[in-house]
Amino acid sequence: MKLLFVAGPTPSNIFALAPLATAARNAGHQVFMSAPKELTSVVTGVGLPAIAATTTDLTAIKATRRSGEPEHVPDDVDHPDFIQYTGRWFGRLAAHSLVRLREVVAAWRPDALVGGPHAYAAALLAHEYDVPWIRHSWTALDTVGIHTGSEGELTPELAELGLGRLVLPDLLVDNCPPAIRPADAAPAQQIRWTPLNTQRPLEPWMYTRPARRRVCVTGGSMATTSNNFDLIRSMVQRLTALDAEIVIPAPAEVADALHAQFPQVRAGWIPLDVLMPTCDLIVHHAGGLTGLTASLAGVPQLLLPQEAKVHEAARLVADYGAARSLLPHEADPDSVGKALDALLDDPAYTDRSHDLGREIAAMPSPAEVVAVLEDLAAR
Repeated sequence: MKLLFVAGPTPSNIFALAPLATAARNAGHQVFMSAPKELTSVVTGVGLPAIAATTTDLTAIKATRRSGEPEHVPDDVDHPDFIQYTGRWFGRLAAHSLVRLREVVAAWRPDALVGGPHAYAAALLAHEYDVPWIRHSWTALDTVGIHTGSEGELTPELAELGLGRLVLPDLLVDNCPPAIRPADAAPAQQIRWTPLNTQRPLEPWMYTRPARRRVCVTGGSMATTSNNFDLIRSMVQRLTALDAEIVIPAPAEVADALHAQFPQVRAGWIPLDVLMPTCDLIVHHAGGLTGLTASLAGVPQLLLPQEAKVHEAARLVADYGAARSLLPHEADPDSVGKALDALLDDPAYTDRSHDLGREIAAMPSPAEVVAVLEDLAAR
């Protein structure tokens, strides 16, 4: 069986698809993964054959409409216009990707396409070449507005295929554990989250527990000095008053800036799957894969969702009892301090986090889901 995985425009998109892609490859199937050209090194870094789906820089795709006019980028990430903007540039990314990926599909003839939740090129290519397509989702994201924005941007491509809107997938694969999955979510093939991220040579402190409590603070793999940096810095400032070791998995640019202000913290590219079992708490931006990795390790979470699309997912984890969630307007110093104290001192949060971890561990493995893909491709 030949499988083409179509990843979205962030490292987390690649990490989310990689466990299933790796399992398929380990089962003897041929697997390629496409990604924007800037991210092909992330694909090869997790051991998968990479195809550059674009020739245009992502920054240009984000900033320029198909007419050539500058794109309007709303300042407020919670505004509905921002979600529509996100959908538009995801649609443009799909349109750019179709040029290269059509050549790949025509020459290689995959038996199925697997795309992330916003990898719309997979849906279009699967319809054009009459092969099954699988949408692989990994959180309870609010994506309705994004889908709508992308459909509008992809009107020419949809019309060329005789479609009025994007077609539904032949199979939805979802690694959101049932306990925190929205009640109205579409039926899906469950898949267990297997943490998979860019690695580095390990040092003993990364995989051993310190004498003090350890708190992880992260803004995700996309954190920069202009994205999620203020969030990380403000949390570190508040945590320094606690008797805890602070560890910050972050790209080098962010780590260097934090070290300059907080020389006592450990910061750098630290594999989250290695670090998480040694932690007592994680503070993060409500990233889907970050949260799943913490849940699998049974670690309580302080969730600080910055975008509207993750607000509901963060609430579901908090309602389950494995986290506290504070929206931006709620994250004043007093509320953050009370949340940190509760998460570190109340064992109920740790107990519920372990319950959620056990539920994730019981979900079907990627290898089991490969068998489902084999059956789908054989129809």
